[in-house]
Amino acid sequence: MWSRVHFQGDRYNFTTSNIAESLNKVLSAARGKPIVGLVDDIRSLLTRWFAKRRVNANNMATTLTTGVEKLLEARVEDAKLLHVQEIDQHRAEVLGTTSAHVVNLTEKTCTCRRFDLDKIPCVHAIAAADRRKLSPISLCHHYYHTSYLQQAYAVSVMPRDVALPVPDEVATKICLPPDVRNRPGRPKKIRIKGAFEAAMASKRPRKIPKCGNCGQGGHNRLTCRA
Repeated sequence: MWSRVHFQGDRYNFTTSNIAESLNKVLSAARGKPIVGLVDDIRSLLTRWFAKRRVNANNMATTLTTGVEKLLEARVEDAKLLHVQEIDQHRAEVLGTTSAHVVNLTEKTCTCRRFDLDKIPCVHAIAAADRRKLSPISLCHHYYHTSYLQQAYAVSVMPRDVALPVPDEVATKICLPPDVRNRPGRPKKIRIKGAFEAAMASKRPRKIPKCGNCGQGGHNRLTCRA
């Protein structure tokens, strides 16, 4: 509660353990090994990931990453259906069929808040930028540029040097297990699902009606041709 009040940055409303669960699944075979073997398997996994993603990042010929480019292409098509009304040299009102939002292209903000949090222009910002002949790519945060993705995987994860001797203070040190206090209540065994994942799981497939005359699905007695 304190961080929600006093945190000055962008705070996202997602609580999920999907990343931790994914890593646990990948390392399920190595989790039963001693700590040295587990760490070495993690290092080997990161080496493979960095090598593969470094090649993919270097092969990207676009200004932004491939995923962001495709996202912008879809939003550009939706932005064509919106109406833009100029307010001043910085702001514009973007009108849709059921909504109206104010976009500030100088501060890169929109009242829908999607542009503020994602740092990627929303459909309202794209519509306002098209009115002023601005490229949506110029409105994206530089973190989404391909050059930043290439820098992220530029450093290689090297294997440990087996010829390097282990220091005596490390080899002779005894590591005791930490003191763990069991919390009251039943321990959780199910991971925390995201909001979108939980909403999709709650939706039940629609039951296909059956005809009372012929017993076939897709129609009823009034439309039955049997």
